Amino acid sequence: MRDEIVGKMNNQLKVKLIVGNVLTVCSLKWATVGKIVKDNLDNEYKVTEVNYDNFTIAVAPLGSYVFTGKILFLNTPYFFTGTPLATNSEWLTFSNDLGNKLPFIWLVEPTSENVYDDDDIGQQRDSNLRVVFLDDNKIKQWLTMDTHDNRLQSLYYMRSEFVKAIKKNPLFKGISNSSVRNITKFGTESSRGFEKNIIDSDLTGLDCRLTLSIYNEADCKC
Repeated sequence: MRDEIVGKMNNQLKVKLIVGNVLTVCSLKWATVGKIVKDNLDNEYKVTEVNYDNFTIAVAPLGSYVFTGKILFLNTPYFFTGTPLATNSEWLTFSNDLGNKLPFIWLVEPTSENVYDDDDIGQQRDSNLRVVFLDDNKIKQWLTMDTHDNRLQSLYYMRSEFVKAIKKNPLFKGISNSSVRNITKFGTESSRGFEKNIIDSDLTGLDCRLTLSIYNEADCKC
């Protein structure tokens, strides 16, 4: 999944109009305030404002240059796979800087599969997956609606690019069914309310359950 889906997600922000430091783009994707984007020359810019209604972002160059191009590049989301316990351990040791490991996509294990043994049908298996898209949540500063505005919208865009990458890859037949649930404060809950974080950080998540149909790879003629 890391190489065949996440690694092939389109991370380009195509710029249609430049007015000062405000850029009108075709899609905001997972751009959020505070993230770093790059141009074709690897010059870096910090996103200072995002407007989802107008599809605009404001950027501040991190050097003595001005953006005049047509494309900016977002960082490809980080990818983790494993059980909650294993993923949390990897998350904590991956980097001490929260900004260096956000946003990220998590394939939650264990997974289950329906395997087809009939080679003639071309389809190898159906994988029943739980995939979570995650970014930070400023719990002490934001109300619930702030989290929707500042984080969940970008996570929905990220999921959209994830699905597009699947549809463009001939290895996959496609997604036969899916469901999405947003979790403003990503953690476990009980009848008494929020209990604890699943990952040891304040995060917002988009929890997706999907069935991914995978084709047989080409037969090896040895």
